[in-house]
Amino acid sequence: MKHLFILPFIAMLIVFNVGCSLLVNNQEKATKTTVESQEIQKNETTEANSRLNVAKQALSSGDYNKAIEESTIAIKANANNAEAYSIRGFATALNGDTTKGLVDTKKAYDLDPNNVANYYNMAMVYKLQGQLPESKRWFEKVLEKDPSNTWSVYGIATIYADQGDDTKALDWLEKAIKIDPSVKAVGAEQDHFERFHNNARFKTLVGL
Repeated sequence: MKHLFILPFIAMLIVFNVGCSLLVNNQEKATKTTVESQEIQKNETTEANSRLNVAKQALSSGDYNKAIEESTIAIKANANNAEAYSIRGFATALNGDTTKGLVDTKKAYDLDPNNVANYYNMAMVYKLQGQLPESKRWFEKVLEKDPSNTWSVYGIATIYADQGDDTKALDWLEKAIKIDPSVKAVGAEQDHFERFHNNARFKTLVGL
């Protein structure tokens, strides 16, 4: 009878041990799955970063199709990669499709609204669209966070030049040159200031 009394406890002990064994096995499987998942994410991040680097180089060299292709692959690896959307948007706009480029540029801004680079790209894409007031507004947003951003200052100078406001165009050009004297050569060569080549103040500013 005593043996019969302890049988339920033995049964409970067996169940407990089996349960513990299953728990350990499940934990090991969960840990393995987590490690594998982390490894996959790590590989995807590495792949996305690699593609982004290629996209940046392509954008810098003017190979917009390559930049679009590589940034698209980076986006497929990480749908929340703001930088990839930014690069693809800018490249797409430079490649002639400003409407589609603006969609990506806005997406980059939505994903990373505190990144000044996204403000600049918004300004540039709007400028390519010919939406000069909107472009100027985004250049000004850049300058709110980075007052010495040379190319945003220069961007505003070109907008005033395109709008026919010569005085403001030269004022902003002068500001840009004071920040970075290399702007002289850019201003002297770009179409925005072509009609200024006989302007005495312009010639003094750029050294013509």
